[in-house]
Amino acid sequence: MNFLEQELWKLFGDGQLLGAPACAGRSCFGTLGKELRARAEFISTQISGQYDALRLTVLNRTEGVVDKTTIRLLDVLGKKPVPGNPNFRKGVSPHIWDDYGKLEWYAYQPVEADYAAIRQAAAQYLNVFRERTPDGLKLVYICAPLRGEVEKNIEFARQKAQEVFQTGDIPICPHLMFPPIADPENPQQDQTARDMGLRLVESCQEVRVFGAVTAGMQAEIDRAVQLGIAVKFEQKPLVRSQSQRQAPRKGRDAR
Repeated sequence: MNFLEQELWKLFGDGQLLGAPACAGRSCFGTLGKELRARAEFISTQISGQYDALRLTVLNRTEGVVDKTTIRLLDVLGKKPVPGNPNFRKGVSPHIWDDYGKLEWYAYQPVEADYAAIRQAAAQYLNVFRERTPDGLKLVYICAPLRGEVEKNIEFARQKAQEVFQTGDIPICPHLMFPPIADPENPQQDQTARDMGLRLVESCQEVRVFGAVTAGMQAEIDRAVQLGIAVKFEQKPLVRSQSQRQAPRKGRDAR
């Protein structure tokens, strides 16, 4: 990543504001729902080479730009003191500058509280467009292991579903739906349950991943990514090899 992408990743890389975030070409992209995407980029509003604002653009994946806004860093952070520097007795307006090809923050390096303030300003805008259910709640798919210690894994998924419930969103937990009616030892019933789980993913606004990712879970994650549905991991996912990312196996070890 170049410097601008690194700074954007500090703001959006955790997937909380943008689903499935990715940086390219000095911009950061992510999803707001099935149809909506967003692009974030630092821009110059006054002097070329001085990136003093964050531009957010909301796009429909088939129809193009829906809306855009510009968040000036000075408006969010105010002037920042530069102790010991007589050139900035009144502080400096926060910005990234291009010093003959080298990009860096000018005179003042933002701290965590500054990044949090920028994130909050961005969230206030993006949340206006974030796709939710009609009453404002999100349908959140609980993606967690099932195979192995089945009873223990069902209880684990139940606890995670309860956490989502307590935040005010609507948990969709296949662990509590299918095991009582679909025998995981029956290959046909098991396959049908997994296919139904993928259909449930399609109806959700977010997929939350808990625990180590299995092949069955990866299929759910892949379906969400294909549809632009936000995917959030409780723990940092391991890098998967190309062979591990192939289509999941059918049968009792698939999830």
